[in-house]
Amino acid sequence: MLGNYLKIAQRNLVRHKAFSFINILGLTIGLTCCFLIMVFVRHETSYDTFHAKHDRIYRLNYMPKFAGYSIYIGLTPAVASPLLPDYFSDIEKSARVYRSNATIEVKNAQSPRPVKFDEDHFFFADSSLIDIFSFQFIEGDPKTALKQAYSLVITDEIARKYFGNAPALGKTVTYEGKHPLTVTGVVKAFPDNSHIRIDLLSDYQTMFATESELVRSNLPQNWVITHSATYVLLRPGKTAEAVNARLPKFLATHADPQIAKDIEYRLQPLTDIHLNADVESNPEPTGSMTYVYVFLGIGIMTLLIACINFINLSTARSLQRAREVGIRKTLGSEKGQIVLQFLGESLLLSGIALVFAVMLITLLFPVLNALTNKNLTWEYLLANPALLIVFALVAIVAGLISGSYPAFFVARFQPIATLKGSFVSGKAKGGAVRQVLLGFQFIASIVLIIGAMVAFRQLRFLMEQPMGFNKDFIITADIRNDKITNVFAARNDSAYLRLKTFREALAQHPGVEAVTFATQRMGTGAVRRNVVPEGKTQEANLFIGTIGIDFNFVKTYGLQLAAGRELSEQYSTDKSAGFLINETGVKMLGWKSNAEALNKNINLEGKQGRIVGILKDFHGQSLQNPIEGMVFHIEQPLFTQVSMKLSTAGVDKTLAFIGREWDKYFPEKGFDYQFLDQSIADAYAGEQRLSKLITYFAGLAVLISCLGLYGLVSIVTQQRTKEIGIRKVLGASVRSIVQLLSRDFVVLVGISLVIASPLAWYAMDKWLENFAFKTNIAWWIFGLAGIVTVAVTLLTVSFQSIKAALTNPVKSLKTD
Repeated sequence: MLGNYLKIAQRNLVRHKAFSFINILGLTIGLTCCFLIMVFVRHETSYDTFHAKHDRIYRLNYMPKFAGYSIYIGLTPAVASPLLPDYFSDIEKSARVYRSNATIEVKNAQSPRPVKFDEDHFFFADSSLIDIFSFQFIEGDPKTALKQAYSLVITDEIARKYFGNAPALGKTVTYEGKHPLTVTGVVKAFPDNSHIRIDLLSDYQTMFATESELVRSNLPQNWVITHSATYVLLRPGKTAEAVNARLPKFLATHADPQIAKDIEYRLQPLTDIHLNADVESNPEPTGSMTYVYVFLGIGIMTLLIACINFINLSTARSLQRAREVGIRKTLGSEKGQIVLQFLGESLLLSGIALVFAVMLITLLFPVLNALTNKNLTWEYLLANPALLIVFALVAIVAGLISGSYPAFFVARFQPIATLKGSFVSGKAKGGAVRQVLLGFQFIASIVLIIGAMVAFRQLRFLMEQPMGFNKDFIITADIRNDKITNVFAARNDSAYLRLKTFREALAQHPGVEAVTFATQRMGTGAVRRNVVPEGKTQEANLFIGTIGIDFNFVKTYGLQLAAGRELSEQYSTDKSAGFLINETGVKMLGWKSNAEALNKNINLEGKQGRIVGILKDFHGQSLQNPIEGMVFHIEQPLFTQVSMKLSTAGVDKTLAFIGREWDKYFPEKGFDYQFLDQSIADAYAGEQRLSKLITYFAGLAVLISCLGLYGLVSIVTQQRTKEIGIRKVLGASVRSIVQLLSRDFVVLVGISLVIASPLAWYAMDKWLENFAFKTNIAWWIFGLAGIVTVAVTLLTVSFQSIKAALTNPVKSLKTD
């Protein structure tokens, strides 16, 4: 009997080619989209699970409430980690991890000069990190790899880049032009699903050894500065809740009491880091559980739309198979056998679609990677066979969902009515259900169209919104790697003299309009430091973003004054006692107006002076964040960033010139620059990917719906062939017949728009809450979405309607 069912199914596939093609294509697209999103979701939710002890590893997060923070930071003061295992018996090990951009010089036999490499993923860590994380050593001994100062563990990828296929163990490289590091281990690089990418790892004591005496004396006792990530390994059977409950007492015991009362520590599971966007200062861009749910929802919605196509087409076409069912029932077929036959046909179509979907996945991985910023390949599926099993189960479920209603619908046919030819379509014959399901398709498509338009509009708003400073044709570069030197550094002017000479050399080139220095890159926020304004005391704990700048910083970036003047070399006291503050900073420090704040005295962690100018507010970081208060002052010895404004002509030649001068003045560091406007745009990469994803899936949803609509209209017009012929004989025009066949679908689109609009508005309004600065959801977006849906529907329906309306009525009336 099974063989007979398969033969019938095969014959129906071949006999009804258009029906089979539309169903298989729709299911293939739906399954492919669903599978790709499942791969992405699986990858996102598997972060850091490759560590053998991942269920016992936690990161210590830090909330310095005294500095105005209301969310946790993924960095803690360096002083905390060594104290944790002694205080908490529940903690087996603790390790600090500090990231520092680095220039590494490698001697190469093929080159007379050392080759420089600028590395963004260079870390210093306590040796206990080897016991906490799962490093797979290829060369070297994990027990001793980070025990000695000036040791270096590198990944196999870095080893090949530096030394080719030669053994790397024991080789020496130079850090920052003056510190030799010896390779003591080569490890396999962490997989992509790691929240931290470690290319080079040196021991934590080397960080102190390569820093100034001021750093070595201050950092180990400082309970304020956010410095290193701290990872702990709990003992088996111990819980984070027990440690969290005792952390306040730990801080009260060890930290300055005045600070401890406004500090919060909390352990965060390692596997929770990547998808928790509510924690700042992560080593790599984080994902978002919200986006995972959005992607998963879109994938399920796309598959459901494909399944609905199948249900609608099957129930509509089943009316044409009424006599076949009647004959089968007359010959003794039971209801269950007919259900199995039609379910079998559905599963066969689903199986064919599964094969095509798996083939398409391999071709579409590059598209998925471009949308999600991943590096997923077919090998990832082979390494996760459970995903392939889930794919098969999804296809089976999709086949059952698609085929169940049509199968039971057909099984209810009465053999007498079907054989007499009196079986007619209508609401009683599945028409109402088809309308509801088709309405769901329209609702889903409209929601995605509205979502795509709102996301695109918000993205354009972010890209076009004035930042309040000049960002065009400005390049920035690190002039010193040490990220902590803008807080702890030797106060001497020798470094600045080199910078000043470099600036004077660049000024000779017509392509360089201005050069300025600062302690922070513009547009990336600022380090919050304690400021005591006139009339308040240290106990007020007012922390505000602070940037050390040079005298020409304001002019180079085109910042606007709201009151007062710029910092200037013409005023001898500006270098040691002059401050600028923005308008938001005026309010944060308690003054009611710019005029009241002007010329007031402030104390910045021991540096006393007065406010000589008020800057108009500008966006010191991305528009996802509100404008923060900021203080600017001259801090020449601590500059870590150089900004160069270029003229619009001959940019390539200007960059080549700057590169040559850079090598003269900073031979220990490579010229690694970024265009500021691109750096700012990169801050919205996640929003760009989401906008593209929703747009693509909206297009696919519309495409699948159109395929189903096209097939459904084809069947409906066949069922109404005689009616159309009679209307034409009675004088109906082609236009009136097209309107007749299209009217129900257009009305359905209107109803769907009414239902979809509030759903889309609610979803996008929630998404826009993530932005401090956002566009509004304009009313015309909903109208445009409706117009687009109606237009696509009419184009799809009209093709078949016009064809039916132009058919010779004599031929139509002869139809049996």
